[in-house]
Amino acid sequence: MRITDFHTHPFIKKSQNTCFYSDIINSPEQFKEDALSSGITHICGSVIEKVQDFDSIHKLNMDALGLKEMWGDFYTPGIHIHPHYVDKSIEELYFMHKKGVKLIGELVPYYNGWESYYDKNMHLIYEVISELGMIVSLHTQDNEGIEKALKAFPNIIFVGAHPRDKEDYNNHIYRLKKYDNYYMDLSGTGLFRYGMVKNTIREAGSSKILFGTDYPICNPKMYVEGVLFEKIPYNDMENIMYRNADAILGL
Repeated sequence: MRITDFHTHPFIKKSQNTCFYSDIINSPEQFKEDALSSGITHICGSVIEKVQDFDSIHKLNMDALGLKEMWGDFYTPGIHIHPHYVDKSIEELYFMHKKGVKLIGELVPYYNGWESYYDKNMHLIYEVISELGMIVSLHTQDNEGIEKALKAFPNIIFVGAHPRDKEDYNNHIYRLKKYDNYYMDLSGTGLFRYGMVKNTIREAGSSKILFGTDYPICNPKMYVEGVLFEKIPYNDMENIMYRNADAILGL
């Protein structure tokens, strides 16, 4: 079975390596090798680093394009925008869209010095995202802002990362049921709660769940085996492991 990992953070420079033990994985070549050895056949995601000025953000996006050139069909790059720099963000969106980029994020506001997923600046940026038909991957925070964005832009697909537990997980389920344009990826915390995948299917179906790991922060093989071990119907498994992500990304 193909496996599309919707949520990773590849890197070129050491400062971009999000592995807690950065000497364990120390090159893009090893990153790809480890992903493939875990059964993952395609990865998506952004190069991240704690930067706030837009020149640095643009460099991260260019590194993502560099990885795309290196890896070809193995990688779908995600890019960053920043609501403190509306004009530059909009310019970046048009530039990257011409390069074939469709995925924005994972956006992590606390990491890059901004707060809300919905304010007047983000509204202007979402207008362009909507025009270009791009997809937005969101870190789990600012539930109020996420809901405002979902309502204001029903034609943008938003993907919430990290199911987490209890209240956070219930917020994901609520949004999956209420909004046609909301999806959830399995990356980060959440999958360690045995039965979470089955319960999500029971509550909201399998058509908007995306496999994700948060690799190299998390062990990718554990996520592959965690989903497989729940012994869900094969059609649901295919939806989660590759079909849903491939459909929205046009892979």
